[in-house]
Amino acid sequence: MGLVLVGLNHETAPVQLREQVGLNPEEVDGILHELIKEEVFRELVILSTCNRTELLAMAASDDAGEARLVSFLADRAGVPVLEIREYVYEFWGLKAVEHIFRVASGLESMVLGEPQITGQVKDAFDRAISAGTAGNRLSSIYRHTIQAVKLVRTQTEIARNAVSVSYVAVELARKVFGELKGKRALLVGAGEMCELAATHLKERGVDAVDVINRTFEKAKQLAERFNGVPYPLDDMRTALTSADIVVSSTGSQEPVIGKTDIEAVLKKRRSASLLLIDIAVPRDIEQGVGDFPGVFLFDIDDLQKVIEANKEKRKKEAEKAAGLISRRVREYEKWRRMQDVNPVIVELRRNVEVMRKEELEKSLKHLHGCSEEVRKELDRLSYSIMNKMLHQPITELKRAAREENLEGGLVSFFRSIFKLD
Repeated sequence: MGLVLVGLNHETAPVQLREQVGLNPEEVDGILHELIKEEVFRELVILSTCNRTELLAMAASDDAGEARLVSFLADRAGVPVLEIREYVYEFWGLKAVEHIFRVASGLESMVLGEPQITGQVKDAFDRAISAGTAGNRLSSIYRHTIQAVKLVRTQTEIARNAVSVSYVAVELARKVFGELKGKRALLVGAGEMCELAATHLKERGVDAVDVINRTFEKAKQLAERFNGVPYPLDDMRTALTSADIVVSSTGSQEPVIGKTDIEAVLKKRRSASLLLIDIAVPRDIEQGVGDFPGVFLFDIDDLQKVIEANKEKRKKEAEKAAGLISRRVREYEKWRRMQDVNPVIVELRRNVEVMRKEELEKSLKHLHGCSEEVRKELDRLSYSIMNKMLHQPITELKRAAREENLEGGLVSFFRSIFKLD
């Protein structure tokens, strides 16, 4: 029985194919139950996101398991098996374990180090455990995966350098204000980029996010989500007066916030600092705005420079993370081998203990009228002899488990010579 992983992702397959093989959460339970019924599988986990679909299985044989998983993806995509093989990757044994560790840690993500994938991996394993398709082997891999992620997160900074516009906007706000609790943000525009920035700002502690938009109804809907106030576009100065952080992204061909707007607003504001983040092209905010005292202005080029610098930092941290994961894989391998050895040791001690007691009872029958003290001493003596005789074989077995590959070797030999089967 072997561990096999088959999948495809954003690096190996075009988006159209990823869409075809992708699974909705509602579908996964049914497919898990359907595939686990087949004799080829003993355990199964399915991970499916917008960028990857992977199936991790304990199979009766590596080849049969890999072939069935590939055929499942081909059927799902509606293409021949030979065609799907051009896009899939396969890992076996420890390589499959290492791949799962890397995926969950964000080392295989489109955005290097992104943390969302950890939750998606957890959900995939939790779903399989609930469905009864993840047994002892895959559950143990799950536990070690979480340990690997924690190691990467605590000993590297791979996820701490923002590499998206919305994240960088939040990081800039934190650099200007430090604590964001009690601050108020304003979105100028209600598009996807502004919405993402609002989500991250709210998660970081911003009290409310107001919205100003050409379509007032859209501003109202978005402001309600973030405990904010909606404004019509012609009420810009009123909206700016109460804002600490402004994120602007409209489709305007001319600036929507000018120097005269900021000059008028600064006279009414109580807050000392105003952060303006202009992610629009063409720019929404007039250049000279950043010259006013206490006003910080960043445009999309400024953000892009931060993003590129942070990507380089993440690459360096990714190298460190890869080393940590390799170490965790080796530790998992040792742990896994010990799981194979421990039952042999327990069974060996149990069998020898049975023989010891049988022989002790035979001897005691011949020693009629011996004292309790003699009985205890004979019991102690036989137990001591047993332990000393077993000590070296058990020590050697444990050493081999820590340092060597036991497949088909020492464990089978022990079972054979000690009649443990």
